[in-house]
Amino acid sequence: MAVILPAGFRSAGVAAGIKPSGDLDLGVIVASSTASWAGTFTRNAAAAPCVRWCRAALGSDVQAIVVNSGNANACTGSPGAKAVEATAAAAAQAIGCEPHDVLIASTGTIGIPLPVDRITHALPSAIDALDDDVGSFAHSILTTDRATKISVRAAGDASVVGVAKGAAMLAPNMATMLAFITTDARGPEGGLQPLLDDAVRTSFDRISVDACESTNDSVFLVSSGHVAVDSDILARAVSEVCRDLAEQMVRDAEGGSKLVRIQVTGGTTEDHAVALGRAIASSSLWRAAVNGADPNWGRALAAMGAVDRGLDPAAVTLAIGPETLFDSGEPCGSLDAARKAMETDEFTLSCLVGTGPGAAEILSTDLSADYVALNAGGTT
Repeated sequence: MAVILPAGFRSAGVAAGIKPSGDLDLGVIVASSTASWAGTFTRNAAAAPCVRWCRAALGSDVQAIVVNSGNANACTGSPGAKAVEATAAAAAQAIGCEPHDVLIASTGTIGIPLPVDRITHALPSAIDALDDDVGSFAHSILTTDRATKISVRAAGDASVVGVAKGAAMLAPNMATMLAFITTDARGPEGGLQPLLDDAVRTSFDRISVDACESTNDSVFLVSSGHVAVDSDILARAVSEVCRDLAEQMVRDAEGGSKLVRIQVTGGTTEDHAVALGRAIASSSLWRAAVNGADPNWGRALAAMGAVDRGLDPAAVTLAIGPETLFDSGEPCGSLDAARKAMETDEFTLSCLVGTGPGAAEILSTDLSADYVALNAGGTT
C-alpha cells in the first residue's frame, strides 16, 4: 500500500551502485520550496562529515535531503568531507537550489572511501524519479534491516510521515539510526527544534539493541508549512511517529527474536530511571538470558547496582511478565512462570527501585548467535 508524503514533498530511491548487491542505495526527499527543519545528531566524537555538514545548517531553511546507504562515509579523512560537498553541489544543480539548501546523510560501513562519483552520476535520475509515494525512498536507506520502517499520523488537517532505518548499533544516545520526518503542518512560533528534541528524548533515546553508538545518527523533521495546526496537536503526532519508528527498529534488531520492555519506576528522577533501564538493556549477560528464556533476574539487578552504587536492594522489586521474582529484597515467585513469559516474542521486565517519582521505559532485545554471526564480518 502506497504511503503518500505530506503536501509539498516528493521522494525517490534509486540504485547508484554503492551496494555490491545492486539494491537501491540512494534516496532523496525534495520540498517544492525551501522548508523549515530541525535535527538531532549523534554526539559521537567520530561523527561523520555529513553530520557536521547538517549541524552547520541548523537554523536555516533547506530544500532537499540526500541519503546514501551501504557506506557511512565516516572516518574517511578529507576525501569524506569533499564527498559531502560534491553531493550537495550535484543535488543543488539537479534541483535548482543552492548547495547549502541540501542536507546529507549516510549509513553503512565506517572507514571505507565513499564512491561519490556514483552518487553524483545517479542524482539526476533520482530527481527525475521523484513522486509523492515514499516507498522507494524507504527501501533505499536500508542496510541490515529486514523491513522498511514507515509511520503515519494525522495532525489536524495536516499529516506527519516518518521513515527510518536501523537494526543494530542502536544505543540510547539520541537516535543511533536515521529518521526522516516530513509534515505539511506549520511549525510553532518557537520553531521545530524544541518539539523534535522532546519527541526524540522519549523515543529514539529510549531504545537499545547492542549498546553500540553509531557515528552517523541523524533525525530530521522538515515542514513545508502548508497547513496551520495547533502546536500541541503537531507535537503529539510527531512524538507518536517517533515512538512508533523506534519500536519498529527494536523489533527488527539484528539477530533479535524478542522485544523487551524494561519499565523502571520509583527512581529519584526520570534521568535516574532512564540510567537504570539503560544499564539492564546494555547488559550482555541479561540479553543472553533473554535469548535463552532464562529468568535470571539477578543479572538485571546487578546491572542496575553497577551504575547506582547507592541502590538499596531492600527497596527493589523485580517482575518478569506478571511473575514477581524479587520483592523488597527477598527472592520469591516461580521461575517456571517467568520462563514461560520470556518464551514469548514480547515481555516486560518491571523494576520498582524505590519511592521516587522517576519512571522510564527502555525498549531492548535479546543477544543471539545470529547477531554475532551478522557482525563477525561487518566489513567483508
